[in-house]
Amino acid sequence: MSKHLFAFYALIAVSVIGLTYFVQTYPISGFDLYMTREIQEQKGWDLTFIMKFISIFYNAGIGPLSVIVAALFFYVGRLRRESCFTLAVFFPDLLNMLMKILIHRARPTSEDAKILSTFTQASFPSGHVVHYVVFFGFLIAAMAVNKNISPFWRIFVASFSAFLILTVSISRIYLGAHWATDVLGGYLFGSIYLGIMLKFYLNR
Repeated sequence: MSKHLFAFYALIAVSVIGLTYFVQTYPISGFDLYMTREIQEQKGWDLTFIMKFISIFYNAGIGPLSVIVAALFFYVGRLRRESCFTLAVFFPDLLNMLMKILIHRARPTSEDAKILSTFTQASFPSGHVVHYVVFFGFLIAAMAVNKNISPFWRIFVASFSAFLILTVSISRIYLGAHWATDVLGGYLFGSIYLGIMLKFYLNR
């Protein structure tokens, strides 16, 4: 591992530890309240339908199904290695559930945010964001290295995946499902899991 890559992972690890300490010390911070108000009180169109669509790929039933369907497409296309790595996305999902139990941060309530989507699990880190970073991040990598896949599908899948990764954080805050620090934690944890997966995937 290069010094630059090691420094990058060290920075993420320190950030994870610091953010975890922060959310346990300040369950509802001024920063979280500010970000929630700024995103939920935007002027203009009602974005609820769009935001719910963005979040749908980790909702109960749809999340596991989308992973299995992607793995099947790879398998049918004789990309067996990609199929196996796609199914490996379930491991970070399980690890994130364990992190939620250990940290046990409460989700936003109607006293602090407009709740447009209700979940019962703990809040930190955001499971949607972790899943999107790992699952769709891997799809981007798979599209980048597999030149035998149609250029149209490579561009479409990579672009759509990047769009979901970038917008899921706004979706989770807009719907009142998470605080801003929850989604930030999701990006950090997700980056660690994705980095580990890609290290094995790209070292053919």
